[in-house]
Amino acid sequence: MASTIESGSGKDIIVVDEADLGKIDVVELPNAEVTEIAVNSAIKGLELGLSGEKDVAIAGARLKDTKISNEAPKGETVNVTLAVTKAANLEFTTTGKAATELSVAEGKFLNSSITTAKGKAEDSISFGASSTIKGAFISLGKGRDTLTFSGRMKGKTTVESGKGRDLIEVNSKDRGKGKLVLSDFNKKDTLVVGDETFTTKNLDEAPSWVKFEA
Repeated sequence: MASTIESGSGKDIIVVDEADLGKIDVVELPNAEVTEIAVNSAIKGLELGLSGEKDVAIAGARLKDTKISNEAPKGETVNVTLAVTKAANLEFTTTGKAATELSVAEGKFLNSSITTAKGKAEDSISFGASSTIKGAFISLGKGRDTLTFSGRMKGKTTVESGKGRDLIEVNSKDRGKGKLVLSDFNKKDTLVVGDETFTTKNLDEAPSWVKFEA
């Protein structure tokens, strides 16, 4: 049976299996507009509905089959930091037109997906130097979005950047052997790999591990 935990803002929804209630703690950080969700041991099926009223930091042990939903209204931003040892089959979705600032600061991000608002919200997705991404799917909207990879990459990560003027950066010092598939890269978009910049005018000069699909 699932149980609902009230966050400090009173508007965020945290749903967890009743048997797993002791595996997480919800902490309101003093002097900061941040709600921290501390994952004390591996948990499956955690669900978060976020209002954007406070930033949210999720840290600790492994997550599996987690669902995070950006439910903020248009004009607001949901700011989430993920710093767990491993997140597998995580699904981040956006129900409305709010912007997303999502940082996967560390840990493994495996077979997971991120979908931001379909409208013109300006989103920022980043993977920190201590992160590893594998088999992910990222879909951005029509806004001026930024997507940054600073950690290791394994397998294939697919990005739908949308119709906006987007910036995709890969600045990893130890990128790994993964492939990056840009499925709808267009003349408005820019890819930066280290010190090199690529647009539709010089795609043939891009690294071989970047694939462009029409």
